[in-house]
Amino acid sequence: MGRLLLLTHRYLGIAVGLLMAMWCVSGLVMMYVSYPSLSESERAMHLAPIAWERCCRALRDALADADSVDRFRVEMLAGRPVLDLGDGPNASGRIDLASGAELEGISNSEARAVASAYAHQHPVSALGRVQVDQWTFDGVAADERPLYRFAVEDPAHTQLYVSSLSGRVVQLTTRPERFWNWLGAIPHWLYFTDLRRHAGLWTQVVIYTSLVGCFLTVIGLYLGVRALLHRPPGRWSPYRGFNLWHHVAGLCFGVFTLTWVLSGLLSMNPWGWLEGGDATREQAQLAGADVTGAQLLQALQALAQRRADNIVSIVGAPLEGHLYLIASDRQGRQWRLDALGRAAPLDAAQRKFIAGVLGGPLTLITQGDEYYFSHHGDPVRLPALRLVSASGDRYYVDPVSGALLAKLDAAARGYRWWHDALHRLDFAAIVRGRPQWDVLMWLLMSGATALSLTGVYLAGRRVLR
Repeated sequence: MGRLLLLTHRYLGIAVGLLMAMWCVSGLVMMYVSYPSLSESERAMHLAPIAWERCCRALRDALADADSVDRFRVEMLAGRPVLDLGDGPNASGRIDLASGAELEGISNSEARAVASAYAHQHPVSALGRVQVDQWTFDGVAADERPLYRFAVEDPAHTQLYVSSLSGRVVQLTTRPERFWNWLGAIPHWLYFTDLRRHAGLWTQVVIYTSLVGCFLTVIGLYLGVRALLHRPPGRWSPYRGFNLWHHVAGLCFGVFTLTWVLSGLLSMNPWGWLEGGDATREQAQLAGADVTGAQLLQALQALAQRRADNIVSIVGAPLEGHLYLIASDRQGRQWRLDALGRAAPLDAAQRKFIAGVLGGPLTLITQGDEYYFSHHGDPVRLPALRLVSASGDRYYVDPVSGALLAKLDAAARGYRWWHDALHRLDFAAIVRGRPQWDVLMWLLMSGATALSLTGVYLAGRRVLR
């Protein structure tokens, strides 16, 4: 039995040892360079203030027949104010607020104007249109494609992606991000373009290579402990040379390597494990009755009359059957307005309504807790309203809009500990603070890398002999 386990461990090490070493090294890179993404606050910094003087004169016909509006957004697009109603079942597309005309998409010249406005003084050049590429698999909705791609002549060699349908800038990458991600997130997640085009195949590859890595590590731990228990008198290991180094690395870092690979496997929620439910029911209850086209038209006309000159984006935030609007400026500040364009901060009665829907008292938090916190390049919105229901479900609510920011049921809370805590070692605020988090991760990941590489070397040398 011992001989069979030894052979199994050896050949599994040849099969996935280098892959595990790559996971470790690329994980270290990911500590400092995240996968490219464009946040709403970053995008808002480059938007032009909405030209309300050109708004709403011809909107009546466009909105009169809309019984309900699921979601909407108002922003400037290539020098004109545009109402984006999305592509949901009750949507009516995108409407020019000045002419009332429905927009089918944007031209190459309009996309260039959007990119030029985003790039400010730097020239831009077109790189063609793409449906999807290495940097747009995630974070870009299907109803934004295809995308215009532009190169910006700036020191960072920025590339911008502009939606051909909504005209929004939906992705941004820089040369350093692209370079380091080829050493970080792409090999770590096996995020290669040709493989990611086949989502089901990619999922199975990640799951089963992780399973093999877990099996390899479990066998190695067993063999390492058995060798320690049956060591020769006067020595604490029966091995010498590279075998000794592999044995020591396994005893010191084997358990961490196992939990790290296992938590990476659980990030995929294989076979439905730790797959939490969504918050569709709660969101519908909080919103109440649908917003009608007539209500939206009235709200836009009220905003046009007030002509707030610092607003760059307006989105809907219905609550308790009433229409409210969230206005944003370039600095990322947000405030809530009612349907007449007046300031309407969330009041005590509305907080009580939210608490009744979600089933518990609301508490304002200004710092993250054990489930809702910023992790280096992955920030959360604070302050927030927190609620823990009788069943243990945790809800986090935006104190500006009253919208639900996050829901963590039992499965989601399990995912937080089984994946996040074990994989990123962020199980406590004192641990995830820097520089102590860097020191701990470098120590453990270097040990896991040494374990993987010495194992590959030993197995390969044995097979060649």
